[in-house]
Amino acid sequence: MKLRKTVSFGIALLWLVSMLASCKNGESDDDKSGNSDLGPTIITEDGREKAGIMYTEGLPIVDPGDYTFTLFVDDAQEDDDYVMFPILEEQTGIKVKLWKYPNAIAIEKLSLQLNSGDYADCIGGWTLTANDILVHGMDEKVYVPLDEYFAEYCPRITEILDLEGVRETMTTPDGHIYSVPYVLEAPEVNFNPYVNTRWLENVGLEMPKTTEEFRTMLRAFRDQDANGNGNAKDEIPFAVGPDNKHLGELCGWFGMSVDDEGFTMVGDQLTFGANTEEYKNGIKFLASLYAEGLIDPELFTQDTAQWKAKGGQDLYGCVVMYASSDIMPYDAGTKPDWEPLPVLSSPECSTPVWLRDSYGTDVLKNQVVITDNAKYPQVICRWWDNFLQLDNVLQSQNGPLNITLFKNDDGSYTKIDMSTLSEADQKLYDWGNLWPQALPKYIPAGFKVTEEMETYQEKPVVDNLYQPYLTEAIPNYWIGVDKASRLADLTTSIKDYITTKKAEWISGQADIDSDWEAYCKQLEKLGLQELIDLRLSVLNS
Repeated sequence: MKLRKTVSFGIALLWLVSMLASCKNGESDDDKSGNSDLGPTIITEDGREKAGIMYTEGLPIVDPGDYTFTLFVDDAQEDDDYVMFPILEEQTGIKVKLWKYPNAIAIEKLSLQLNSGDYADCIGGWTLTANDILVHGMDEKVYVPLDEYFAEYCPRITEILDLEGVRETMTTPDGHIYSVPYVLEAPEVNFNPYVNTRWLENVGLEMPKTTEEFRTMLRAFRDQDANGNGNAKDEIPFAVGPDNKHLGELCGWFGMSVDDEGFTMVGDQLTFGANTEEYKNGIKFLASLYAEGLIDPELFTQDTAQWKAKGGQDLYGCVVMYASSDIMPYDAGTKPDWEPLPVLSSPECSTPVWLRDSYGTDVLKNQVVITDNAKYPQVICRWWDNFLQLDNVLQSQNGPLNITLFKNDDGSYTKIDMSTLSEADQKLYDWGNLWPQALPKYIPAGFKVTEEMETYQEKPVVDNLYQPYLTEAIPNYWIGVDKASRLADLTTSIKDYITTKKAEWISGQADIDSDWEAYCKQLEKLGLQELIDLRLSVLNS
């Protein structure tokens, strides 16, 4: 009995000391429910509310050194020295450790990490799909719901979610939001071929309008020292980016422009097009170009760094890319030596089409998730909320404030003429070195940074040129958790099979005519009709 009394007295004494300390530090008796896993809430000497290690408002978010989180992302940059992360660490007190891989490697790495349980606190980039969020979020609970954290701690994210159509797009069938919103003005055409107009002039040709004129141009690029360097054998007539090949879209020249999963829109109907004669004709055409030595022989083997290096050496005549600055940056105030290739007609199709990517705005709903490995998801949510403040997003696009970007008294922003910087600083503050650009951002519609030397805008030219040929855009969709896993499995197996066969046919490892019947049968064996039915059921529900 004496021992029990002694223990009870000790516990009471500890409780009393704790209460006195709490009163001294301004701790509330009523801890907020949302803070329960952070620790007790106190009011600090400067009047700020602090739940455990996290300040609930303002900056810094934590005291420097108190929190670090890991961030998995795919990006082609060679190192991790992005300009924005030290800026954000100084603002927030939070250190971010990047797990960064090129896209093709990242997809495999993420799958292995999720299977092993050794995954990052936060996962972002183009490796994520909507199906991933449904399977690993709604179903397996690896990705945690974020909507309650957004509502309590993230006014900027809440503001973005309240934009028309955003919250609806982000909300999964179970009523939760699992990802950080990425809302941006977007071109109607993301990736398309561009032609090196200097090469075109050197070989004395005009911009092609048909597939046969395109072939003639590529042959001239191959044979006539189009880059003018005296070496008639170094030119690569046609290439595509390793991470964004978009070869299925090119089949629109033959009447069937499809995405990487083989789908397209015909009128207002979602349609699978990677088993049609039009698609087959498009792949046959590309295979014939490859057989003539008109396509980069390393099309399916090189990485982004190699692709960019070739472009920077002026070895490409026509390239599928987002914009010409992807491979050969040009000075502000000048027009690049590249123009978009028109949508071509072919002997098989006089009314070509091109798959539309957007209607001018994109809501990307699967760019960043937070996993159950994160100790404090609230802290990471606040970090993203701070990044999405306009100043930070603009710095991630234009370079750091008071160096390359300046905020004017009227709230507008001006970007300096980058050519006035040293060569080293131009490289340091290059767009790709500022921030992993696959990660979320938001700039209000119509907001523009004034540039001392305006940069030529290529995408509006593409949109205007392609407008008459654009299909409807494939709608965004979610699917119920009961079907999500099956949809993910079907999508992955069919997409992988399409990708493999496309590479084999174009590179000449297999013949499409000989393979076609077996290919179509294999698609059915893999569950193509079930996949089509699942996707249509969601869109029609």
